[in-house]
Amino acid sequence: MTTGLAIYEALQQNVQTHEFVEELHQTEAKEFWYSAIAVLQQFSMQRQLKGLLLTHHPYIFADAAFRQTELQTWIFTTSRSSLFPTGSLPIGDTQVVSIPKSDPLNQEWLCILITETFSALVVSSNKSHSCVWSLHPMAIQTAIAALLPRIRRAEQKALLQTKLQQFTPTMPPYQTMARFGAILMAQSSIHQELPIPEIQEVDIIKAITHEVRTPLTTIRMLVRSLKRRKDISAEVQNRLDRIDAECTEQIERFNLIFEAAQLDSYPIILEATQIENILSDGFMRWQENAGRRQISLEMILPTEIHPISSNALLLSQILNGLVDRLVRSFPPDSHIQLIITSAGEYLKLQFLSQVTRLDRGDLPLLKAVGQWLMLQPETGTLSLSLPTTKTLLKALGGKLTVRMHSTSASHDGEILTIFLPFI
Repeated sequence: MTTGLAIYEALQQNVQTHEFVEELHQTEAKEFWYSAIAVLQQFSMQRQLKGLLLTHHPYIFADAAFRQTELQTWIFTTSRSSLFPTGSLPIGDTQVVSIPKSDPLNQEWLCILITETFSALVVSSNKSHSCVWSLHPMAIQTAIAALLPRIRRAEQKALLQTKLQQFTPTMPPYQTMARFGAILMAQSSIHQELPIPEIQEVDIIKAITHEVRTPLTTIRMLVRSLKRRKDISAEVQNRLDRIDAECTEQIERFNLIFEAAQLDSYPIILEATQIENILSDGFMRWQENAGRRQISLEMILPTEIHPISSNALLLSQILNGLVDRLVRSFPPDSHIQLIITSAGEYLKLQFLSQVTRLDRGDLPLLKAVGQWLMLQPETGTLSLSLPTTKTLLKALGGKLTVRMHSTSASHDGEILTIFLPFI
């Protein structure tokens, strides 16, 4: 598939735009990029804007105070993940356009702001090590023309074209240009750099999961080949069983993380699922895992469970991850109860936890690692964050709620409730 010219190349090839575009190179280019973005953010926060923002990253304007509810954002990205934190984006109306990694646009940082009163273009090119910027409508229209062929979804292309008819780039009034220039000249330092990572978090997660799963899978394969030998002692057999179980636990943990990172790469097939099979297969492992940490685990099932609409493999991985997170989150002698009931059109799975020790300082710490993962520093164990788990369950047609019991209740830890749709 031909990807077309990047914006920098399109501007260079259009002879008419040369006099309307300013270009800086090398170190000055990087400094100007950060300064210009900071100016646009500051300039934009002084008024309520209506229009479009086209960029390469959802946090191009990082300040939490930036709230432009009538500014539609278009993100052109190589990431195929649906786990963009759109709920926490500074701009509510967001469209994500997926581009291939081979696209030369992937070598550019771009910010195109089109509003009722003014428009601005800032593009930093890694290929040319330069930064170009312009307030002229001709340069901005050239840049937009380079982006339009990259939108393959017909409804998205129609939406953007409709917006561009509504907000056509025009020459900014003198007052706007003077104000923009004054703020830009006041930028005397590059310490206001925006946290725009060149490597997306999803790419890091994919790389980590691959590097962890591959050697663990090899170790498990070698261990299982040893277990088939007849000349090993019972003690060695027990040690090999333990290594096998630890490898399997870690592989499945990272399989779930990888599934989350791959969520938008392929459709999740939902089908009739007998959850009793998942629960019966998982519960003995959950009990064994909890028992190693001196935590009791109880499951209460109804007499009959109707089939649900789900994906058995992914649901099993999610439940394994949630139980593992719960088990590792509480001190010894705690109790976890799983109660399965019907709730209208949903099957309800509720995890109730009770911490029997009064010393709350015994609770293991969990620290956020980015937006996707949680880390238990004592053990170095990684698990999916609850918002990411919620996203996975949403892809299965379900939902997850989390709340805390009051300290006077019979259960005093988290209450995790999962709702899964019946067929």
